[in-house]
Formats: sequence, structure tokens, C-alpha cells
Amino acid sequence: MSDTNLDALKAAIRETTAELAAIPGVPGHEQAVIAYVRRRLERVTDEVTVDRFGNVFGVRRGRGAGPRLMLAAHTDEIGFLVKSLEPSGFLRFERLGGATEFALIGQKVIVDGAHHGVIGVRPGHLSREADKKLPPVSEMYIDVGVTSAAEAQALGIAPGSTVTFATSITPTANPDRLVGHAVDDRLGLAVMLQALALVEETPAGDVVAVATSQEEVGLRGAEVAAFRVQPDYALAIDTIPVGDTPDVHMTKELPLALGRGPAMILAAGSGQRGAITHPAVKRHLLAAASRAGVAVQQVLMLNMANTDATAIHLTREGVPTGTISLPRRYSHSPVEMFDLNDARWRCGGSCGSLPRWHHTTWRSPRPELLTARTRSAMHRPALRHRLACCIPGSRTAVPAGRSTTRPALRF
Repeated sequence: MSDTNLDALKAAIRETTAELAAIPGVPGHEQAVIAYVRRRLERVTDEVTVDRFGNVFGVRRGRGAGPRLMLAAHTDEIGFLVKSLEPSGFLRFERLGGATEFALIGQKVIVDGAHHGVIGVRPGHLSREADKKLPPVSEMYIDVGVTSAAEAQALGIAPGSTVTFATSITPTANPDRLVGHAVDDRLGLAVMLQALALVEETPAGDVVAVATSQEEVGLRGAEVAAFRVQPDYALAIDTIPVGDTPDVHMTKELPLALGRGPAMILAAGSGQRGAITHPAVKRHLLAAASRAGVAVQQVLMLNMANTDATAIHLTREGVPTGTISLPRRYSHSPVEMFDLNDARWRCGGSCGSLPRWHHTTWRSPRPELLTARTRSAMHRPALRHRLACCIPGSRTAVPAGRSTTRPALRF
């Protein structure tokens, strides 16, 4: 890709990310984001639908009965809901998603996408020793400039009103590094949209790009979407914290840096939930990145976080899944920072090579590798998926209505 094309790609990602971040969309209230993504997917896919859960599906038809790939990037952002109104007009609120508490005090916010306000802070001139302790969210409040609950209600503000940060995407001293809110995962959405626009060759099988809802509150949209899509394999596209700032230990905590390329999450999890990248997905993603000359950072996120991959890979009889994430500093804050070079490498690398590796990942069955015992076992549906994880070219159980011609992913 020429320097001119790279500059154009970065400009497109910058513009799309900024447009998406400017649209309020806390979990369960992503309607405006959904409308935007639907319009964009209509330009680069053959069919677009929206389900009753708010997931947007864009289908790029393949050449035939090849394997079905699902791409997933979520539409929601961390934010808040109004809990109650004080008689004086101040708003109490609750978090939706994992907003960082120490980054909230004094931040500008927007209520219901229209009313600007600020999360209140005790005057510095009246500071006491006790004020040095961070108050819990239950003690915080939002000031939208009104003087009574009745004034707030007249604006349409009520319990359940949405609240988002008001920090738009802006460049830093380095024009390739931008900062703002909702980078997680509006940047991932922008990259998915741009990657689809770059793919000119028809893939071997269908590619279903899904803008998933309610990721920040339990990966809910991805679980519903994967059940509908029934993918043969899947990739989650998300963002990821980095360890290259003075307050994080690079090797002990998070060996990941901004500007060194996208990250492949080898294993991630929080509590009892998590996902480990399927070996074949890892192998083919790395091969595609190598062909494109893209550096990929490989990282563990155990006991830290989950992505949509956690929900997708356990769908139905199981889905070989991986996650490619875009590094960001100051995660889950109003000032998330990202590097356009990481994003354009993501577009031009793994997704840009999509038709090629989407075709070569799959092989015809190789009956000469199966023993007589294995051949017999393959006729038992309950064992087909387990065998597909260790037998090259084996077939998984096929749900009703699905083609039986798509072989399973080689382990």
C-alpha cells in the first residue's frame, strides 16, 4: 500500500471514529449508533438486517458453500443512567459498564444526548483531609445547571436518562495519536467498516460483520448474534489497555504498547468466564499479518477483561474464535488515546488479507488420517465437535438447515 493510500486510510479511520464517538450509545441505548452503522454497512455488504436485540448484521456473500466467518465489534460505550433527581436539580446516577471512578470527578457529561453538565467536585478552597479520599459513585452527582427537579423534568430528564462523557475525539501533539471518549469500541467499529471497504476479492464463504450490542454489561449482544449467525469461525475486534505508561509495569502487568501494531489476545478472562484463541485462528492470522508486513503484539489478558470472543466461542457446538484488539491508553476513561498506525495496520493486515486466509484456512476432509475407530466415532453427532478440534479436516455436527459441505477448522 502506497504512502498516499495509507494516509487516506488513516484519515478515513479518524473521521469514522470521531463520527461514531460523537453519537451517544450506552448499553441498551445504542439506537443512534445502530442507525449509523446500518447506513455504513449498506455500502460495503450485500444484505443488512437488525435483530430485536439491536445487533446489526452485514453479510458479504461468498463464492459458494465455503465457511462462514463472523466479525464482531460492539456498538455500546461505558456510561451512566440517571438514578434519581435531588429537589435542588442535581442528578444522582449509576454506572453502566466499568467507568474508572477516579476519572469521573469534574468531568463534562451529556444527558440524553442533549443537555450538557458536569460531575460535581468539592471546591478546592474548602478541601479537607477527608476530601483526599475518592468518594464512591453513590456520593457523586451531576449538575446540568438547573435549580430544581421540576426544571430538570421539564427538559425530559428522569430516572433512566442516559449520560455519556462529553470529550470529543481530538488529536494530540502527535497527529497520529488521538484522544477522547468511547474509543472502546467505536475505533473497532471504524476498523471493521473500513476493512470491509478494502476487501475487493469475493471470499470463499460468507462474511458476516456484526455490530454487537451491550458488550460492556456482559457480552449480551454477541451471544445472541452468534446463535443467529452460526459461524464456522469468528474474530472479535476490540480495543485493549496498554502497559507503556509510567504507572504500569510493562513486563509484570501488561507487556503491550501504543504504536507497535494491533494486539492478538491469546487468552483473556474475568472470573470464571474467558476465551483462549483457537490455535488455527492464531496461526492463520499471524500468517496473514506476516504477508502484509504487519507487526502483531501477542498478549494475555487473564483476570482482566473479556471480549465478545468469550460469548461467541461457546455458541452452539462451539466456534473457533480469536480476538484482535487495538491498543489504547487510559482505558474506560473520558480520555482514551489510540494510534492511527495501529488501526491502519489492523485494516491493511489481517482484514485486508481476509479473502486469502479465509480461503486457505479450510481443507477438504483427509480420510487417510482417520483410524477405523475414529471413522466409526464420527458417525456419532455428540463426538463430532470434539474430534474436529484434533483431526485435520474433520467435520463438525451440522445444525438443521446448514450446509454439510463446509469442513471444520484444522487444529
